[in-house]
Amino acid sequence: MIMNRLSFDELSSVFNSILLKHGFLEQDAKLCADIFTENTFCGVASHGVNRFHVIIKMVELGLIKPDAKPTLSNAFNGLEVWDGNYGAGVLNAWQMTDRAMELASNFGIGCVALRNTNHWMRAGAYGWKAAENGFVFICWTNSMPNLPPWGSKEARTGNNPIVFAVPNSPNHVVIDTALSQYSYGKLSTHKRAKKPLPFVGGYDSNGELTTDAAEIYSTFRALPIGLWKGAGLSLLLDLIAAALSGGQTTKDISKTEYETGLSQIFIAIDMKRNLGSTDMNKMIDDTIEYYKSGEVVNENEPVLYPGERVFKVREENMRNGVEVEKEIWERILRL
Repeated sequence: MIMNRLSFDELSSVFNSILLKHGFLEQDAKLCADIFTENTFCGVASHGVNRFHVIIKMVELGLIKPDAKPTLSNAFNGLEVWDGNYGAGVLNAWQMTDRAMELASNFGIGCVALRNTNHWMRAGAYGWKAAENGFVFICWTNSMPNLPPWGSKEARTGNNPIVFAVPNSPNHVVIDTALSQYSYGKLSTHKRAKKPLPFVGGYDSNGELTTDAAEIYSTFRALPIGLWKGAGLSLLLDLIAAALSGGQTTKDISKTEYETGLSQIFIAIDMKRNLGSTDMNKMIDDTIEYYKSGEVVNENEPVLYPGERVFKVREENMRNGVEVEKEIWERILRL
Protein backbone atom coordinates (compact mmCIF):
# COMPACT_ATOMS: atom_id res chain seq x y z
CA MET A 1 0.00 0.00 0.00
CA ILE A 2 1.64 3.25 -1.17
CA MET A 3 1.55 6.14 1.30
CA ASN A 4 2.00 9.90 1.17
CA ARG A 5 3.43 11.65 4.24
CA LEU A 6 1.87 15.03 5.01
CA SER A 7 2.30 17.73 7.62
CA PHE A 8 -0.57 18.96 9.78
CA ASP A 9 -0.77 22.26 7.88
CA GLU A 10 -0.70 20.57 4.46
CA LEU A 11 -3.58 18.26 5.31
CA SER A 12 -5.66 20.91 7.06
CA SER A 13 -5.16 23.40 4.23
CA VAL A 14 -6.51 20.99 1.61
CA PHE A 15 -9.50 20.10 3.80
CA ASN A 16 -10.18 23.79 4.38
CA SER A 17 -10.15 24.72 0.69
CA ILE A 18 -12.55 21.86 -0.18
CA LEU A 19 -14.95 22.79 2.62
CA LEU A 20 -14.99 26.42 1.51
CA LYS A 21 -15.74 25.28 -2.02
CA HIS A 22 -18.73 23.31 -0.70
CA GLY A 23 -20.39 26.19 1.11
CA PHE A 24 -18.91 26.18 4.62
CA LEU A 25 -18.38 29.54 6.26
CA GLU A 26 -14.73 30.52 6.67
CA GLN A 27 -14.56 30.00 10.46
CA ASP A 28 -16.49 26.72 10.27
CA ALA A 29 -14.34 25.40 7.44
CA LYS A 30 -11.15 26.08 9.41
CA LEU A 31 -12.46 24.37 12.57
CA CYS A 32 -13.85 21.40 10.65
CA ALA A 33 -10.59 21.00 8.72
CA ASP A 34 -8.54 21.12 11.91
CA ILE A 35 -10.75 18.50 13.62
CA PHE A 36 -10.44 16.10 10.67
CA THR A 37 -6.68 16.68 10.62
CA GLU A 38 -6.32 16.23 14.38
CA ASN A 39 -8.26 12.96 14.20
CA THR A 40 -5.86 11.73 11.54
CA PHE A 41 -2.76 12.79 13.46
CA CYS A 42 -4.06 11.05 16.59
CA GLY A 43 -4.01 7.79 14.65
CA VAL A 44 -7.71 7.62 13.75
CA ALA A 45 -7.57 8.07 9.98
CA SER A 46 -10.76 6.01 9.74
CA HIS A 47 -12.59 8.99 11.26
CA GLY A 48 -10.37 11.62 9.68
CA VAL A 49 -8.81 11.65 6.23
CA ASN A 50 -10.31 8.30 5.23
CA ARG A 51 -13.88 9.49 5.88
CA PHE A 52 -13.57 13.04 4.54
CA HIS A 53 -14.90 12.28 1.04
CA VAL A 54 -18.05 10.75 2.60
CA ILE A 55 -18.84 14.03 4.36
CA ILE A 56 -18.45 15.96 1.12
CA LYS A 57 -20.73 13.45 -0.62
CA MET A 58 -23.38 14.01 2.07
CA VAL A 59 -23.08 17.79 1.58
CA GLU A 60 -23.60 17.33 -2.16
CA LEU A 61 -26.68 15.18 -1.46
CA GLY A 62 -28.11 17.85 0.85
CA LEU A 63 -27.93 15.58 3.91
CA ILE A 64 -25.42 17.86 5.61
CA LYS A 65 -26.20 21.57 5.48
CA PRO A 66 -22.86 23.40 5.61
CA ASP A 67 -24.29 26.72 6.84
CA ALA A 68 -26.70 25.25 9.44
CA LYS A 69 -26.32 26.16 13.13
CA PRO A 70 -27.74 24.31 16.13
CA THR A 71 -30.65 25.98 17.93
CA LEU A 72 -31.85 25.71 21.52
CA SER A 73 -35.21 23.90 21.81
CA ASN A 74 -35.73 23.57 25.56
CA ALA A 75 -33.88 24.13 28.84
CA PHE A 76 -34.21 23.32 32.53
CA ASN A 77 -31.31 24.39 34.76
CA GLY A 78 -28.30 22.28 33.76
CA LEU A 79 -30.18 20.30 31.11
CA GLU A 80 -30.69 21.63 27.59
CA VAL A 81 -32.14 20.21 24.38
CA TRP A 82 -30.75 21.39 21.06
CA ASP A 83 -31.61 20.80 17.41
CA GLY A 84 -28.61 20.28 15.14
CA ASN A 85 -30.63 21.24 12.03
CA TYR A 86 -28.64 18.69 10.04
CA GLY A 87 -25.42 20.68 10.20
CA ALA A 88 -21.95 19.14 10.09
CA GLY A 89 -21.70 16.60 12.89
CA VAL A 90 -18.22 17.61 14.02
CA LEU A 91 -19.19 21.28 14.31
CA ASN A 92 -22.43 20.52 16.17
CA ALA A 93 -20.62 18.20 18.59
CA TRP A 94 -17.84 20.73 19.18
CA GLN A 95 -20.37 23.44 20.07
CA MET A 96 -22.42 21.09 22.28
CA THR A 97 -19.27 20.10 24.17
CA ASP A 98 -18.62 23.78 24.82
CA ARG A 99 -22.21 24.27 25.94
CA ALA A 100 -22.12 21.28 28.33
CA MET A 101 -18.97 22.74 29.91
CA GLU A 102 -20.62 26.17 30.23
CA LEU A 103 -23.61 24.60 31.98
CA ALA A 104 -21.31 22.62 34.27
CA SER A 105 -19.46 25.81 35.18
CA ASN A 106 -22.80 27.28 36.30
CA PHE A 107 -24.50 24.24 37.85
CA GLY A 108 -21.63 21.85 38.62
CA ILE A 109 -22.94 19.45 35.99
CA GLY A 110 -24.28 20.14 32.51
CA CYS A 111 -26.13 17.87 30.11
CA VAL A 112 -26.91 18.67 26.48
CA ALA A 113 -29.17 16.44 24.38
CA LEU A 114 -28.84 16.98 20.62
CA ARG A 115 -31.11 15.76 17.82
CA ASN A 116 -31.03 16.00 14.02
CA THR A 117 -27.26 15.95 13.70
CA ASN A 118 -24.77 13.98 11.61
CA HIS A 119 -21.79 11.70 12.23
CA TRP A 120 -19.38 13.36 14.68
CA MET A 121 -16.37 11.37 13.39
CA ARG A 122 -13.84 10.62 16.19
CA ALA A 123 -15.89 10.73 19.37
CA GLY A 124 -12.77 10.98 21.53
CA ALA A 125 -12.07 14.48 20.19
CA TYR A 126 -14.79 15.85 22.44
CA GLY A 127 -13.58 13.94 25.48
CA TRP A 128 -10.05 15.28 25.01
CA LYS A 129 -11.40 18.81 24.59
CA ALA A 130 -13.34 18.60 27.86
CA ALA A 131 -10.51 16.95 29.80
CA GLU A 132 -8.09 19.66 28.70
CA ASN A 133 -10.50 22.17 30.22
CA GLY A 134 -10.70 20.30 33.53
CA PHE A 135 -14.05 18.51 33.10
CA VAL A 136 -15.03 14.92 33.61
CA PHE A 137 -16.96 14.15 30.45
CA ILE A 138 -19.31 11.52 29.03
CA CYS A 139 -20.82 11.63 25.56
CA TRP A 140 -22.41 9.16 23.20
CA THR A 141 -24.32 8.93 19.95
CA ASN A 142 -26.72 6.52 18.36
CA SER A 143 -26.10 5.31 14.82
CA MET A 144 -27.52 3.43 11.89
CA PRO A 145 -28.36 -0.24 12.64
CA ASN A 146 -25.02 -1.99 12.25
CA LEU A 147 -25.00 -4.41 15.18
CA PRO A 148 -27.20 -7.48 15.71
CA PRO A 149 -28.84 -7.94 19.10
CA TRP A 150 -27.51 -11.01 20.86
CA GLY A 151 -29.13 -14.07 19.31
CA SER A 152 -30.10 -12.30 16.07
CA LYS A 153 -28.64 -12.58 12.59
CA GLU A 154 -29.74 -9.10 11.55
CA ALA A 155 -28.56 -5.64 12.63
CA ARG A 156 -31.28 -4.01 14.71
CA THR A 157 -29.23 -1.73 16.95
CA GLY A 158 -26.20 0.55 16.51
CA ASN A 159 -22.62 0.30 17.69
CA ASN A 160 -23.35 3.64 19.41
CA PRO A 161 -19.87 5.00 20.31
CA ILE A 162 -19.39 6.31 23.85
CA VAL A 163 -16.64 8.37 25.47
CA PHE A 164 -15.53 8.70 29.08
CA ALA A 165 -12.86 11.29 29.93
CA VAL A 166 -11.11 12.18 33.20
CA PRO A 167 -8.81 15.23 33.34
CA ASN A 168 -5.30 14.61 34.61
CA SER A 169 -3.00 17.12 32.94
CA PRO A 170 -0.98 16.40 30.92
CA ASN A 171 -1.91 12.71 30.92
CA HIS A 172 -5.69 12.74 30.58
CA VAL A 173 -7.49 9.40 30.71
CA VAL A 174 -9.88 9.08 27.77
CA ILE A 175 -11.63 6.04 26.36
CA ASP A 176 -13.45 6.26 23.03
CA THR A 177 -15.16 3.01 22.16
CA ALA A 178 -17.83 1.71 19.86
CA LEU A 179 -20.08 -1.00 21.26
CA SER A 180 -18.88 -3.34 18.54
CA GLN A 181 -15.54 -5.04 19.08
CA TYR A 182 -14.22 -3.01 16.14
CA SER A 183 -15.73 0.17 14.73
CA TYR A 184 -16.73 0.03 11.08
CA GLY A 185 -14.00 2.57 10.40
CA LYS A 186 -11.41 0.14 11.78
CA LEU A 187 -12.99 -2.72 9.82
CA SER A 188 -12.78 -0.60 6.67
CA THR A 189 -9.07 0.05 7.26
CA HIS A 190 -8.31 -3.66 7.66
CA LYS A 191 -10.52 -4.52 4.70
CA ARG A 192 -8.59 -2.20 2.36
CA ALA A 193 -5.25 -3.42 3.70
CA LYS A 194 -6.41 -7.06 3.42
CA LYS A 195 -5.11 -7.64 6.93
CA PRO A 196 -6.78 -9.94 9.47
CA LEU A 197 -8.10 -8.38 12.67
CA PRO A 198 -6.03 -9.08 15.82
CA PHE A 199 -9.08 -10.73 17.43
CA VAL A 200 -12.41 -12.02 16.13
CA GLY A 201 -14.66 -9.09 15.28
CA GLY A 202 -17.87 -10.57 13.92
CA TYR A 203 -19.47 -13.31 11.85
CA ASP A 204 -18.82 -14.54 8.32
CA SER A 205 -21.42 -15.73 5.80
CA ASN A 206 -21.41 -19.17 7.41
CA GLY A 207 -22.28 -17.77 10.81
CA GLU A 208 -18.80 -18.44 12.17
CA LEU A 209 -16.70 -15.95 14.16
CA THR A 210 -13.99 -14.45 11.97
CA THR A 211 -11.05 -12.04 11.82
CA ASP A 212 -11.82 -11.24 8.17
CA ALA A 213 -12.99 -7.59 8.08
CA ALA A 214 -14.36 -7.95 4.54
CA GLU A 215 -16.59 -10.83 5.64
CA ILE A 216 -17.93 -8.84 8.59
CA TYR A 217 -18.64 -5.92 6.28
CA SER A 218 -20.60 -8.17 3.94
CA THR A 219 -22.71 -9.79 6.69
CA PHE A 220 -23.07 -6.60 8.79
CA ARG A 221 -22.82 -8.89 11.82
CA ALA A 222 -20.21 -7.19 13.99
CA LEU A 223 -19.58 -8.68 17.43
CA PRO A 224 -20.87 -6.59 20.36
CA ILE A 225 -18.38 -5.85 23.13
CA GLY A 226 -19.22 -8.02 26.11
CA LEU A 227 -21.45 -10.13 23.85
CA TRP A 228 -25.07 -9.79 25.08
CA LYS A 229 -24.05 -7.05 27.53
CA GLY A 230 -22.80 -4.80 24.72
CA ALA A 231 -25.96 -5.34 22.70
CA GLY A 232 -28.14 -4.45 25.69
CA LEU A 233 -26.05 -1.37 26.49
CA SER A 234 -26.40 -0.25 22.87
CA LEU A 235 -30.18 -0.35 23.15
CA LEU A 236 -30.20 1.68 26.38
CA LEU A 237 -27.88 4.36 24.98
CA ASP A 238 -30.08 4.64 21.90
CA LEU A 239 -33.25 5.03 23.98
CA ILE A 240 -31.77 7.58 26.39
CA ALA A 241 -30.32 9.73 23.60
CA ALA A 242 -33.59 9.77 21.67
CA ALA A 243 -35.78 10.26 24.76
CA LEU A 244 -33.81 13.23 26.10
CA SER A 245 -33.31 14.93 22.74
CA GLY A 246 -36.72 14.19 21.23
CA GLY A 247 -34.81 12.84 18.26
CA GLN A 248 -34.60 9.67 16.23
CA THR A 249 -33.77 6.17 17.42
CA THR A 250 -31.73 3.68 15.42
CA LYS A 251 -35.05 2.27 14.18
CA ASP A 252 -35.88 5.67 12.65
CA ILE A 253 -32.38 6.13 11.22
CA SER A 254 -32.68 2.75 9.48
CA LYS A 255 -35.21 4.24 7.07
CA THR A 256 -32.54 6.27 5.24
CA GLU A 257 -29.62 5.05 3.13
CA TYR A 258 -27.13 7.37 4.82
CA GLU A 259 -26.38 7.77 8.52
CA THR A 260 -28.06 11.08 9.30
CA GLY A 261 -30.49 12.55 11.82
CA LEU A 262 -28.60 11.17 14.82
CA SER A 263 -29.30 11.76 18.54
CA GLN A 264 -26.41 12.53 20.93
CA ILE A 265 -25.74 13.26 24.60
CA PHE A 266 -22.99 15.43 26.14
CA ILE A 267 -22.47 15.46 29.93
CA ALA A 268 -19.79 17.58 31.65
CA ILE A 269 -18.89 17.71 35.36
CA ASP A 270 -16.83 20.63 36.63
CA MET A 271 -13.98 19.15 38.67
CA LYS A 272 -12.58 22.59 39.44
CA ARG A 273 -15.23 22.80 42.16
CA ASN A 274 -13.30 20.06 44.01
CA LEU A 275 -16.49 18.35 45.12
CA GLY A 276 -14.61 15.52 46.81
CA SER A 277 -11.90 15.68 49.45
CA THR A 278 -9.47 13.54 47.43
CA ASP A 279 -6.40 14.93 45.69
CA MET A 280 -7.74 13.86 42.31
CA ASN A 281 -4.49 13.99 40.34
CA LYS A 282 -2.63 11.92 42.93
CA MET A 283 -5.50 9.44 43.08
CA ILE A 284 -5.48 9.07 39.28
CA ASP A 285 -1.70 8.75 39.06
CA ASP A 286 -1.61 6.16 41.85
CA THR A 287 -4.45 4.18 40.28
CA ILE A 288 -2.83 4.18 36.84
CA GLU A 289 0.48 3.08 38.35
CA TYR A 290 -1.32 0.16 40.00
CA TYR A 291 -3.28 -0.56 36.80
CA LYS A 292 -0.01 -0.99 34.88
CA SER A 293 1.96 -2.78 37.59
CA GLY A 294 0.92 -6.37 36.86
CA GLU A 295 3.09 -8.87 35.02
CA VAL A 296 2.68 -8.42 31.27
CA VAL A 297 1.67 -11.20 28.91
CA ASN A 298 4.11 -10.05 26.23
CA GLU A 299 7.25 -8.03 27.01
CA ASN A 300 6.89 -6.24 23.66
CA GLU A 301 3.35 -5.10 24.45
CA PRO A 302 3.23 -2.98 27.61
CA VAL A 303 -0.01 -2.31 29.45
CA LEU A 304 -1.42 1.07 28.37
CA TYR A 305 -4.17 3.08 30.03
CA PRO A 306 -6.95 4.51 27.83
CA GLY A 307 -5.59 7.49 25.90
CA GLU A 308 -1.90 6.78 26.49
CA ARG A 309 -1.27 5.60 22.96
CA VAL A 310 -2.77 8.81 21.54
CA PHE A 311 0.02 10.96 23.04
CA LYS A 312 2.73 8.86 21.41
CA VAL A 313 1.04 8.54 18.01
CA ARG A 314 0.27 12.25 17.76
CA GLU A 315 3.77 13.26 18.83
CA GLU A 316 5.35 10.99 16.21
CA ASN A 317 3.03 12.18 13.45
CA MET A 318 3.58 15.85 14.31
CA ARG A 319 7.31 15.25 14.13
CA ASN A 320 7.42 13.16 10.95
CA GLY A 321 4.13 13.92 9.20
CA VAL A 322 1.21 11.52 8.94
CA GLU A 323 0.93 8.71 6.42
CA VAL A 324 -2.09 8.89 4.10
CA GLU A 325 -2.95 6.18 1.61
CA LYS A 326 -2.15 7.38 -1.89
CA GLU A 327 -5.53 6.28 -3.28
CA ILE A 328 -7.43 8.16 -0.57
CA TRP A 329 -5.29 11.28 -0.94
CA GLU A 330 -5.80 11.38 -4.71
CA ARG A 331 -9.55 10.97 -4.20
CA ILE A 332 -9.56 13.96 -1.82
CA LEU A 333 -7.54 16.09 -4.23
CA ARG A 334 -10.12 15.40 -6.95
CA LEU A 335 -12.73 17.08 -4.74
